[in-house]
Amino acid sequence: MKLVTVILGLIILLSVPLSAGAITLINNDVILEAQEYGVKRSKMPLSDFLQPWLAYEEQAAIINETTERAYLYTPFLLLAYDARDKAISKQSIELANSEQILADYAGCLVFSIIVNGNTEKFSDNVQVIIKQEKKIIKPYHAVINPPVKNPWASNEPHYTAHYYFYFYEQDVVLSKPITLTVTTKDKQERRFYFELPNFK
Repeated sequence: MKLVTVILGLIILLSVPLSAGAITLINNDVILEAQEYGVKRSKMPLSDFLQPWLAYEEQAAIINETTERAYLYTPFLLLAYDARDKAISKQSIELANSEQILADYAGCLVFSIIVNGNTEKFSDNVQVIIKQEKKIIKPYHAVINPPVKNPWASNEPHYTAHYYFYFYEQDVVLSKPITLTVTTKDKQERRFYFELPNFK
């Protein structure tokens, strides 16, 4: 995926609230750690930068840039990404900015999901849920971008869709794993496993 698309997606992501205590308890020390993490890795390709917050589709036959995947945007990642972005553009990184990001994103978990299909309409009416033990949790908000024709050399799949889904944090037990399940119009189900306590 082109860097511009990813950046635009993150701009959209930063327009909807996320939690100040989703995975790692956030305090001033953690804010500074996240800022340092982002600055030190500002020259790293974005795909590598996001790797610690990544889950590949459970049945993926091969792992490469075309593999379907999902990212969990924790508060730490949001702060680190903001610091990375500011370091790249040579802006100052202020504690107040990070505190504002946390305030803006209080109370929810956000997932970025990238899936592939063979038709331009494959992702119409996409359904996304979290399964945690016997509980099924539905999102309260979604940003669904239209599929784009992919540039891969192979003939299939032809299209890639990128979504953001937002869940209330209070509905999820953060000390237990979840499976993020995505079902597209073609009735294909994708599953992404997140061991929540392992995410910073």
